Amino acid sequence: MKKVVVKIGGSLAIDEAKLLDFTRAIAALPARDCLVAVVHGGGKDINENIALLSEEPRFIEGLRVTTPGIMKMVEMTLSGHVNKKLVRMLENNGAAAIGISGVDGQLFEAKKREGCVDLGLVGNIEKVNPKIVEDLWKTGWTPVVSPISMGNGIAWNVNADTAASELAVALKADQFLLVSDVPGVLDKEKNVIPNLDEAKVKTLIEDGTISGGMIPKVQESLRAIHRGLGEIHILGWKDAETFLKQIYGDLNYGTILA
Repeated sequence: MKKVVVKIGGSLAIDEAKLLDFTRAIAALPARDCLVAVVHGGGKDINENIALLSEEPRFIEGLRVTTPGIMKMVEMTLSGHVNKKLVRMLENNGAAAIGISGVDGQLFEAKKREGCVDLGLVGNIEKVNPKIVEDLWKTGWTPVVSPISMGNGIAWNVNADTAASELAVALKADQFLLVSDVPGVLDKEKNVIPNLDEAKVKTLIEDGTISGGMIPKVQESLRAIHRGLGEIHILGWKDAETFLKQIYGDLNYGTILA
Protein backbone atom coordinates (compact mmCIF):
# COMPACT_ATOMS: atom_id res chain seq x y z
CA MET A 1 0.00 0.00 0.00
CA LYS A 2 1.24 3.47 -0.87
CA LYS A 3 1.69 5.67 2.21
CA VAL A 4 0.95 9.37 1.78
CA VAL A 5 1.11 12.23 4.29
CA VAL A 6 -0.61 15.48 3.30
CA LYS A 7 -0.15 18.74 5.19
CA ILE A 8 -2.67 21.46 4.43
CA GLY A 9 -2.40 25.15 5.27
CA GLY A 10 -2.95 28.63 3.93
CA SER A 11 -6.31 29.50 2.39
CA LEU A 12 -7.05 25.80 1.82
CA ALA A 13 -7.43 25.34 5.57
CA ILE A 14 -10.17 28.01 5.83
CA ASP A 15 -11.85 28.16 2.37
CA GLU A 16 -14.97 26.01 2.73
CA ALA A 17 -15.32 25.34 -1.03
CA LYS A 18 -11.66 24.31 -1.35
CA LEU A 19 -11.87 22.20 1.79
CA LEU A 20 -14.92 20.39 0.42
CA ASP A 21 -13.05 19.64 -2.80
CA PHE A 22 -9.99 18.53 -0.82
CA THR A 23 -11.95 16.17 1.40
CA ARG A 24 -13.60 14.64 -1.68
CA ALA A 25 -10.14 13.89 -3.05
CA ILE A 26 -8.90 12.39 0.23
CA ALA A 27 -12.04 10.28 0.56
CA ALA A 28 -11.33 8.79 -2.89
CA LEU A 29 -7.80 7.68 -1.99
CA PRO A 30 -8.32 4.56 0.17
CA ALA A 31 -10.38 2.94 -2.60
CA ARG A 32 -7.25 3.10 -4.76
CA ASP A 33 -5.01 1.23 -2.32
CA CYS A 34 -3.56 4.34 -0.73
CA LEU A 35 -3.04 4.96 2.98
CA VAL A 36 -3.30 8.66 3.76
CA ALA A 37 -2.84 10.81 6.86
CA VAL A 38 -3.79 14.50 6.88
CA VAL A 39 -1.90 16.97 9.08
CA HIS A 40 -3.34 20.46 9.41
CA GLY A 41 -2.46 23.86 10.73
CA GLY A 42 -4.97 26.61 11.34
CA GLY A 43 -3.15 29.88 11.88
CA LYS A 44 -5.91 32.12 10.55
CA ASP A 45 -8.55 30.43 12.72
CA ILE A 46 -6.23 30.80 15.72
CA ASN A 47 -5.77 34.52 15.04
CA GLU A 48 -9.54 35.04 14.96
CA ASN A 49 -9.97 33.29 18.31
CA ILE A 50 -6.99 35.00 19.94
CA ALA A 51 -8.65 38.31 19.06
CA LEU A 52 -11.17 37.38 21.76
CA LEU A 53 -8.39 37.50 24.34
CA SER A 54 -6.71 40.57 25.76
CA GLU A 55 -3.36 39.42 24.35
CA GLU A 56 -1.95 40.57 21.02
CA PRO A 57 -0.53 37.80 18.81
CA ARG A 58 3.26 38.03 18.33
CA PHE A 59 5.50 36.14 15.95
CA ILE A 60 9.28 35.74 15.99
CA GLU A 61 10.97 34.13 12.97
CA GLY A 62 7.60 32.83 11.82
CA LEU A 63 6.76 31.14 15.13
CA ARG A 64 3.91 32.19 17.40
CA VAL A 65 4.90 33.39 20.86
CA THR A 66 2.70 31.14 22.98
CA THR A 67 1.70 32.20 26.49
CA PRO A 68 -0.39 29.85 28.67
CA GLY A 69 -3.54 31.77 27.74
CA ILE A 70 -2.78 31.61 24.03
CA MET A 71 -1.85 27.92 24.33
CA LYS A 72 -5.34 27.12 25.57
CA MET A 73 -6.81 28.91 22.58
CA VAL A 74 -4.38 27.28 20.14
CA GLU A 75 -5.19 23.78 21.39
CA MET A 76 -8.92 24.45 21.43
CA THR A 77 -8.83 25.81 17.88
CA LEU A 78 -6.55 23.19 16.29
CA SER A 79 -7.50 20.00 18.13
CA GLY A 80 -11.12 21.05 18.51
CA HIS A 81 -12.60 23.29 15.84
CA VAL A 82 -10.29 22.76 12.84
CA ASN A 83 -9.67 19.07 13.42
CA LYS A 84 -13.29 18.14 13.90
CA LYS A 85 -14.41 20.24 10.94
CA LEU A 86 -12.07 18.27 8.69
CA VAL A 87 -13.23 14.96 10.17
CA ARG A 88 -16.86 15.95 9.67
CA MET A 89 -16.27 16.93 6.03
CA LEU A 90 -14.37 13.70 5.30
CA GLU A 91 -17.12 11.62 6.88
CA ASN A 92 -19.73 13.47 4.83
CA ASN A 93 -17.78 12.45 1.72
CA GLY A 94 -17.68 8.78 2.66
CA ALA A 95 -14.28 8.53 4.35
CA ALA A 96 -13.85 6.72 7.66
CA ALA A 97 -12.01 9.59 9.34
CA ILE A 98 -10.83 10.00 12.90
CA GLY A 99 -9.28 13.09 14.47
CA ILE A 100 -6.28 12.96 16.79
CA SER A 101 -3.54 15.30 17.97
CA GLY A 102 0.08 14.77 18.85
CA VAL A 103 -1.08 14.35 22.46
CA ASP A 104 -3.07 11.18 21.66
CA GLY A 105 -0.97 8.08 22.26
CA GLN A 106 1.94 10.51 22.70
CA LEU A 107 2.16 10.62 18.92
CA PHE A 108 4.45 13.66 19.13
CA GLU A 109 6.73 13.98 22.16
CA ALA A 110 8.09 17.51 22.40
CA LYS A 111 10.25 19.69 24.55
CA LYS A 112 10.57 23.45 24.82
CA ARG A 113 12.15 25.10 21.81
CA GLU A 114 15.41 26.70 22.89
CA GLY A 115 16.79 29.90 21.38
CA CYS A 116 17.87 33.46 21.99
CA VAL A 117 14.24 34.51 22.50
CA ASP A 118 11.74 32.76 24.79
CA LEU A 119 8.75 31.73 22.65
CA GLY A 120 6.81 30.39 25.60
CA LEU A 121 5.01 27.08 25.07
CA VAL A 122 6.50 26.44 21.62
CA GLY A 123 8.00 22.99 21.30
CA ASN A 124 10.29 20.94 19.10
CA ILE A 125 9.38 17.33 18.38
CA GLU A 126 11.89 14.96 19.96
CA LYS A 127 10.19 11.66 19.18
CA VAL A 128 7.36 10.38 17.01
CA ASN A 129 5.37 7.29 18.04
CA PRO A 130 3.66 6.37 14.74
CA LYS A 131 1.93 3.21 16.06
CA ILE A 132 -1.37 5.01 16.63
CA VAL A 133 -1.49 6.12 12.98
CA GLU A 134 -0.37 2.71 11.74
CA ASP A 135 -3.05 1.00 13.86
CA LEU A 136 -5.71 3.36 12.52
CA TRP A 137 -4.61 2.57 8.98
CA LYS A 138 -4.82 -1.18 9.68
CA THR A 139 -8.42 -0.80 10.79
CA GLY A 140 -9.46 1.33 7.83
CA TRP A 141 -9.38 4.84 9.32
CA THR A 142 -8.05 8.03 7.76
CA PRO A 143 -6.22 9.92 10.55
CA VAL A 144 -6.58 13.70 10.70
CA VAL A 145 -3.78 15.07 12.87
CA SER A 146 -3.48 18.30 14.85
CA PRO A 147 0.16 19.25 15.58
CA ILE A 148 -0.40 19.98 19.28
CA SER A 149 2.21 17.86 21.07
CA MET A 150 2.97 16.61 24.57
CA GLY A 151 6.06 16.77 26.77
CA ASN A 152 6.70 16.86 30.52
CA GLY A 153 3.00 16.35 31.05
CA ILE A 154 1.86 19.52 29.24
CA ALA A 155 0.80 20.53 25.73
CA TRP A 156 3.14 22.31 23.33
CA ASN A 157 2.47 24.41 20.25
CA VAL A 158 4.42 22.84 17.36
CA ASN A 159 4.72 24.16 13.81
CA ALA A 160 2.41 22.12 11.58
CA ASP A 161 4.93 21.83 8.72
CA THR A 162 7.46 20.38 11.15
CA ALA A 163 4.93 17.99 12.70
CA ALA A 164 3.85 16.75 9.28
CA SER A 165 7.44 16.26 8.14
CA GLU A 166 8.35 14.34 11.31
CA LEU A 167 5.28 12.13 10.93
CA ALA A 168 6.05 11.42 7.27
CA VAL A 169 9.61 10.38 8.14
CA ALA A 170 8.45 8.15 11.02
CA LEU A 171 5.87 6.45 8.79
CA LYS A 172 8.41 6.04 5.96
CA ALA A 173 5.89 7.71 3.67
CA ASP A 174 6.18 7.21 -0.08
CA GLN A 175 5.00 10.79 -0.63
CA PHE A 176 4.78 13.89 1.51
CA LEU A 177 2.70 16.73 0.09
CA LEU A 178 2.72 20.31 1.42
CA VAL A 179 -0.42 21.97 0.08
CA SER A 180 -0.93 25.70 0.70
CA ASP A 181 -1.17 29.03 -1.12
CA VAL A 182 2.32 28.49 -2.55
CA PRO A 183 2.12 26.90 -6.04
CA GLY A 184 5.65 25.50 -5.77
CA VAL A 185 9.24 26.68 -5.88
CA LEU A 186 9.44 29.52 -8.41
CA ASP A 187 12.19 30.52 -10.83
CA LYS A 188 13.19 34.13 -11.47
CA GLU A 189 10.31 34.51 -13.95
CA LYS A 190 7.86 33.28 -11.28
CA ASN A 191 7.25 29.98 -13.05
CA VAL A 192 6.99 26.78 -11.01
CA ILE A 193 10.13 24.62 -11.10
CA PRO A 194 8.82 21.06 -11.56
CA ASN A 195 11.73 19.06 -10.11
CA LEU A 196 14.59 19.81 -7.73
CA ASP A 197 17.43 17.93 -6.09
CA GLU A 198 19.88 19.02 -3.40
CA ALA A 199 22.52 20.39 -5.78
CA LYS A 200 19.97 22.48 -7.68
CA VAL A 201 18.44 23.82 -4.46
CA LYS A 202 21.87 24.95 -3.24
CA THR A 203 22.52 26.78 -6.51
CA LEU A 204 19.12 28.51 -6.47
CA ILE A 205 19.59 29.67 -2.89
CA GLU A 206 23.05 31.04 -3.66
CA ASP A 207 21.84 33.02 -6.70
CA GLY A 208 18.78 34.37 -4.84
CA THR A 209 16.12 32.52 -6.85
CA ILE A 210 14.96 30.71 -3.72
CA SER A 211 14.57 33.29 -0.96
CA GLY A 212 12.60 34.27 2.12
CA GLY A 213 10.31 31.68 3.68
CA MET A 214 10.90 29.18 0.87
CA ILE A 215 14.51 28.64 2.03
CA PRO A 216 13.64 26.85 5.31
CA LYS A 217 10.83 24.96 3.56
CA VAL A 218 13.15 23.41 0.96
CA GLN A 219 15.97 22.91 3.46
CA GLU A 220 13.63 21.07 5.83
CA SER A 221 12.40 19.03 2.87
CA LEU A 222 15.94 17.98 1.96
CA ARG A 223 16.68 16.99 5.55
CA ALA A 224 13.56 14.80 5.51
CA ILE A 225 14.70 13.15 2.27
CA HIS A 226 18.08 12.41 3.86
CA ARG A 227 16.15 10.71 6.67
CA GLY A 228 14.34 8.36 4.30
CA LEU A 229 11.40 10.15 2.65
CA GLY A 230 10.81 9.21 -0.97
CA GLU A 231 9.35 12.40 -2.47
CA ILE A 232 8.24 15.78 -1.19
CA HIS A 233 5.72 17.80 -3.18
CA ILE A 234 5.29 21.56 -2.64
CA LEU A 235 2.13 22.73 -4.38
CA GLY A 236 -0.98 24.84 -4.27
CA TRP A 237 -4.58 23.71 -4.62
CA LYS A 238 -6.37 23.51 -7.97
CA ASP A 239 -9.07 20.85 -7.74
CA ALA A 240 -9.64 17.28 -6.60
CA GLU A 241 -9.00 15.70 -9.99
CA THR A 242 -5.65 17.48 -10.44
CA PHE A 243 -4.60 16.61 -6.88
CA LEU A 244 -5.30 12.91 -7.40
CA LYS A 245 -3.29 12.95 -10.62
CA GLN A 246 -0.40 14.52 -8.68
CA ILE A 247 -0.45 11.72 -6.12
CA TYR A 248 -0.62 8.95 -8.71
CA GLY A 249 2.09 10.41 -10.92
CA ASP A 250 -0.15 11.28 -13.85
CA LEU A 251 0.62 14.99 -13.55
CA ASN A 252 2.97 17.37 -11.72
CA TYR A 253 1.72 20.91 -11.26
CA GLY A 254 3.94 21.76 -8.29
CA THR A 255 7.56 21.13 -7.32
CA ILE A 256 8.81 17.64 -6.50
CA LEU A 257 11.96 17.32 -4.39
CA ALA A 258 13.69 13.96 -4.45
